[in-house]
Amino acid sequence: MSNEDISIEEVVSPETKEDFKLKIVVVGDSGVGKTNLIKRFISNEFSVNFKATIGVEFMSKTYKINKHLFKVEIWDTAGQERYKSITAVYYKGAKGALVVYDTTDKNTFDNIDKWMLEIKDKTSKDIKLMIIGNKIDLKDDREVKNEEAMKKAESLSIPLMETSALDATNVKEAFYDLLKEIYKDMKDKLNNPENKYQNEKKGIDLNTNINSQKKKSKCC
Repeated sequence: MSNEDISIEEVVSPETKEDFKLKIVVVGDSGVGKTNLIKRFISNEFSVNFKATIGVEFMSKTYKINKHLFKVEIWDTAGQERYKSITAVYYKGAKGALVVYDTTDKNTFDNIDKWMLEIKDKTSKDIKLMIIGNKIDLKDDREVKNEEAMKKAESLSIPLMETSALDATNVKEAFYDLLKEIYKDMKDKLNNPENKYQNEKKGIDLNTNINSQKKKSKCC
């Protein structure tokens, strides 16, 4: 199945409850624009007043991916080192991750390796990844060339997309491409009820049949 065979449709007011919950984490240094990327994707908003995320926040929206309804939760993790112990547990169950750097700040690009090691340490090996170079609207301040970023992405065998949360360039496309890659990996599990329950027990964040699941306390 190619990405062209996968359709994604935003569901504004779902008449029925979602079938599955899907978790994506957005990581990167403080100030790279993680929160605005998520806000632009979820609600088409952008805030010019920068306010660092404290700990972890998440936003969600329902999407129909082919015939399945997903509640997509996008988790915004604080980039500051002092919050590292707080945010570590929130990687659990993530099926995808965007690793974001600021194209106007070379240090944030150099720290991609650090974030990749953290993801590798705290998530499953089948998590789908994408590198995001944000703030391409600030052309005169650019410090990381596209060619350099592409070389880095190729060395890690991870797709790269450059975005601007300010003017929405490639924001929707980046999230949709990641969702499609996740869906491709989940397709057989979604279509096989036995596998769905087996994988849920193994900790894979399918959260099947969330309509009928009883609310559980969130200890971690």
